[in-house]
Amino acid sequence: MRIFHAAILIYFQLYASSEKPVLKLALFIPGNIGGFAESKSLLPMADVARLQINSSPNYLRDYQLETHWFNTKADAGKAIQELFTFIGTEEKREYVGIVGPVFTDVTKYISELAPFFNYVSVSPTASSSSLSQASNKSMEEDINGERKYIYRNSLRLHPVETDMYKAVFQLAGQCDWDKIHILSGEGQNDMSEFRSSVIKVFTDKMKDKSLYRYSFTSSNKESIKNALKELKKSNARIIIANFDEDDAYDVFCEAYKLGFLSESPEYTGKRVWVLPSSYKNNWVTQQVNKKQSNVTCSKKEIIQAVGTYLTPQFQWNTTRLDEEMGTGYYFTETWQNYSDLFYSQYAEDCPACQIEEKAGSLMYDSVWTFAMGLDKFLYHFDVTTGRINEHQWNSNSRREELLEELLKRQGNRSSNLISAMLQLSFEGASGRIEFSNWVDRSCRSGFKVKIQQLRVLKCDNDTSDECDVELVDVCAGEDELSCETNSMWDTSIYSSRYIQTCSNSSDFKCRCPVDEPIQDQMDQIIIGIPLTSLIFFTVTALLGILLAITFLIFNLVYMKERVIKMSSPIINNIILLGAVLLYSYVPLLALTMGIDNYSILDENHLIKLCSVKLEHWVFFIGFTTTFGALFAKTWRVYTIFTSKQPRNIILSDWKLIVLIGILLSVDVVLLGTNEYLNRYKWAFQTANSTVTLNNYHLLDDTPDQYGFVTCQFDSKATEREHETPWLITVTIIYKGLLLIFGAFIAFQTRNISIPALNDSKYIGISIYTIVVIFTVAGPVSFFLKSQPELLFGIQAAGIIFSTTVMICLVFLPKAYQLRYQPKEAIKNQTVARDWDSLAVSRRESEIQNLLKQNSSCMLKTTQTVTTSVIKE
Repeated sequence: MRIFHAAILIYFQLYASSEKPVLKLALFIPGNIGGFAESKSLLPMADVARLQINSSPNYLRDYQLETHWFNTKADAGKAIQELFTFIGTEEKREYVGIVGPVFTDVTKYISELAPFFNYVSVSPTASSSSLSQASNKSMEEDINGERKYIYRNSLRLHPVETDMYKAVFQLAGQCDWDKIHILSGEGQNDMSEFRSSVIKVFTDKMKDKSLYRYSFTSSNKESIKNALKELKKSNARIIIANFDEDDAYDVFCEAYKLGFLSESPEYTGKRVWVLPSSYKNNWVTQQVNKKQSNVTCSKKEIIQAVGTYLTPQFQWNTTRLDEEMGTGYYFTETWQNYSDLFYSQYAEDCPACQIEEKAGSLMYDSVWTFAMGLDKFLYHFDVTTGRINEHQWNSNSRREELLEELLKRQGNRSSNLISAMLQLSFEGASGRIEFSNWVDRSCRSGFKVKIQQLRVLKCDNDTSDECDVELVDVCAGEDELSCETNSMWDTSIYSSRYIQTCSNSSDFKCRCPVDEPIQDQMDQIIIGIPLTSLIFFTVTALLGILLAITFLIFNLVYMKERVIKMSSPIINNIILLGAVLLYSYVPLLALTMGIDNYSILDENHLIKLCSVKLEHWVFFIGFTTTFGALFAKTWRVYTIFTSKQPRNIILSDWKLIVLIGILLSVDVVLLGTNEYLNRYKWAFQTANSTVTLNNYHLLDDTPDQYGFVTCQFDSKATEREHETPWLITVTIIYKGLLLIFGAFIAFQTRNISIPALNDSKYIGISIYTIVVIFTVAGPVSFFLKSQPELLFGIQAAGIIFSTTVMICLVFLPKAYQLRYQPKEAIKNQTVARDWDSLAVSRRESEIQNLLKQNSSCMLKTTQTVTTSVIKE
């Protein structure tokens, strides 16, 4: 059959070789060099178009078209060299125009020289946006200051490559994708311009979305790995691949090794890769085979990394097979002729060549576009009006004049030919051919865009390294994209993977993969105090409260006993009240920090605790009450025994209570002012890091969000941007100064040990303990804010320990004296009414004998106090 078709083609060629005038058309196609040898497979399709034109009764019927191949070798320098051969000399100019070049970088130079040498070119596949009239780089000013299009003598049948991404923009809008990531390969000279244009079109068209750019050096695995690590750290979900097939294998192999996978068998999230349209359908298999001995990832592993990717495409070959094309021939007939001619004359000379469906169709349409435009120009161009007139038929002599002027590059004949081509509208092999885009008249318009998706037909994840895949159309449209919502996102590389379904199947957004984890559906989990730690310290604090209550009962029951009476029981009760507040602060602090691994939804009490800063009030009031009472008792001893006139000093319990009240009032003023000036709200500070998450967990659409609960300043409630923090700072400084001064006076009264002042030594030890613990725990806690468990443990242990030591030192010695002191010494019917009657006794000599045990200085001071009290 192929021999029969080839014979028919040869017959057409011989039959057409009559004495008709010859029109020579140059084909600027690379071939026989490096990776561009396969471009030579476009030549047989040009031959098919030429033979059909020569045998057509409707176009150029009075001429014979010849095509001549100029091998540009995909090099701009070589193409320009061939261009001067094409132009010829003034005496010998044979070519009516150029079909080609194929590659954008070469096309740019040939098209830029076209107006200067007055020729016309039609490129089948050049697609860079830099050639578009919409690009500032494609415009220049003439000598009159007018802006002109540089490539005005050239046409392109391939639409601007980046225009296909409008389907991606529409899909992003339908799926509510706001975070788009672009991974670009750099250092690819032949594609660098296209890579830049992709970045530009996304930057221009997606200004309202968050666009993140990453890049790597081509063929550099370390650079690729670093870029993928950044993507993984960002947990990128929607990624635009802006690199070629050679880098694709390395990218997705490294992605697999890093665990940056497209899907998870456990979670429903997807990572959507959008690959360039230039990738071949079987690129994965080709790249794996190409690596041969250097293969480090199997086909299945590459598929697991890239997943069911999307690729935007123009809808090629939309002409129905059973309908006649605008050329007068059927598509199936044309394609059969191409196949036969390719295998009979070109396949053996070019082993790398293969049937090019898209490029072949464009080559066919390019030759026909040139022929049809030339037909309009020669037969219907009106020289008087300078326009094409379909109702006018030029005579043979007029056509010869027009052709001569075109070949000799005279006047504006090349521009007239371009104008004739711009009026064309017909069905070609690649689809509808027309130039109605007023934004870019030199580029073919009317293309519909579609999106294809990889479908995994069979992929045994356990026993086989192979996967059977195919690309299927899932979205299509020109102005409005229409997608197969019911099946588009249901496909998976895992046969047993759970597919999320929607109650409302018409809601497309419901099925779309998300561009990031869904914030409002995340469960916020607190990194706080472990429940076991909370229970332990709470029980310990409750035992401390029980101990304080026991001492309070003991103090009330035996308050008339001499040993209790002499230590000011009212002040002791105040100490115990402060101790209860300090113990209560421990569980309150834990609740404020939050319970570890509990959801924030279960911690509604945090809002109330935070809004009033209750923990501040409990701690500071408890601290001042306890330490203030200790400070007052020590201050009384210090004042009496350091005064030069002790007889004039009378410090009753009520005066000490007033001193404690003054200390508390300072706290109330500072804390109250802070509450009035500042408002607080609880805040959840996320501590999640994608680096620490396992690979599959990255694809959880609603992952648990771990973080810390903190009270932050509420600027909205106060209508101020910043907090007034000095109030709490002043309160802390105030407590620190009180501690320092308390430690000082405790040190000064360390040697006072008399029955009348029976607990002064123990009070001093309590103050030392508090000072040491708070001096150590305070600075350490400042560095443990990100470790709530350890922070709470240190603070709770410090408070419980110091408080327990304090109340035990104050009350246990009294209990011991009551238990082991002789009964007659305990009972005292003539005990003075208060501290002012300290030395009043029926036996002054007994008191004086006891005081002789002290030093001479202390003895003199004590006698003076006793004499003063007796006189009163």
